[in-house]
Amino acid sequence: MSLHTQSTKQAKLICVGYGNMARAILEGMIKSKAFQKYEILIVGRDLSKAKNLCDTLAHPHIKPLFADSHTPLDIQDAEVLLCVKPHALRAFTYIGEAHIVYSVMAGVRIATLAETLKAQNMVRIMPNIGALYGKSANCVYVQSNADVDSKIIESAVYKLVNSFGNCVMVSNESLIDASIATSGSTPAFLALVAQSLIDSGIYHGLNYEQSKELVAQTFEAFATLLQHKNPDDIKIAVTSPSGTTARGLATLEKCGVRGAFIEAGITAVNRAKELGDT
Repeated sequence: MSLHTQSTKQAKLICVGYGNMARAILEGMIKSKAFQKYEILIVGRDLSKAKNLCDTLAHPHIKPLFADSHTPLDIQDAEVLLCVKPHALRAFTYIGEAHIVYSVMAGVRIATLAETLKAQNMVRIMPNIGALYGKSANCVYVQSNADVDSKIIESAVYKLVNSFGNCVMVSNESLIDASIATSGSTPAFLALVAQSLIDSGIYHGLNYEQSKELVAQTFEAFATLLQHKNPDDIKIAVTSPSGTTARGLATLEKCGVRGAFIEAGITAVNRAKELGDT
C-alpha cells in the first residue's frame, strides 16, 4: 500500500540538492506550515552541506542523507524534489518508484528524467528565488502515468507549489523553458534594473538608503498595478506629453532597452535547452 494512503505513516519528501533554490523552496514550504506531515530528507554527495542546510532550516522533521552513484537512494512511494544542476542528475542512483517527482532543473525534459529514475507522476517546475518568501512565480507541467484521477495529482501538486508561490499550469512541456524568460531568470534581470535606478537616485543627491527604499516601494506598487492594468496602461497613466517620463522613455528606447530584455529572455531560454541536451 502506498504511503499516501496510510494515515498513520508520515509522508516522505526527498530533496536532492542543497543549493539556493532548494533552500528557498524548503523555507517557503516550512513558513507556509502546510507540510508538517512530511519527513524531509536533504540528500547530496557532501553530507556536511546537507547538514548545514538542515541546521539553517531548523525543522524538526528534516534530516541529512548521503547518496551518490555508488550509494543508491531509495525513493519508493516518496515525493522527490530534484534541485540539482542538470549535469548532476546522473550523479545519483535511484531505486524504487516514487509517487511524484518534482524537477526544477532548467532544460531537463521528463523523457530524460525517466531514463534516470522511475515515478508514477512527473512534474516540472520553473520557480524563482522568490520562493524564499513564498512569492515564487511558478510555471508547472504535470505528466501523470499513474492509474489515478489526474485531478487528485494536480491537487497535490497545487498544494505543494502554492506553499512557496503561485502555480501557473501549462499543457505543453516546452512552455516550462519559455517561462525562464518571464519569471525564472527575471529576478536577476530586475535586480539590474533596480540597481540602475538606485544609482540614478544617488547620482542626483539621494543617499543609498533613501534611494533603495524609494525603488523598493516603487517595485511593490508596480506589482500591484500590474495585477489590475496591462503595462501599456501603466505607461500611459504615468507619461505626460513632453514631460519627464516621456523624455526618459525616449532615452530607453534610443538605447534599445526593450530589445535588450527580449534578447536576454531568448538567450536564457536557449541556454536552458542547451543544458538539457548535455
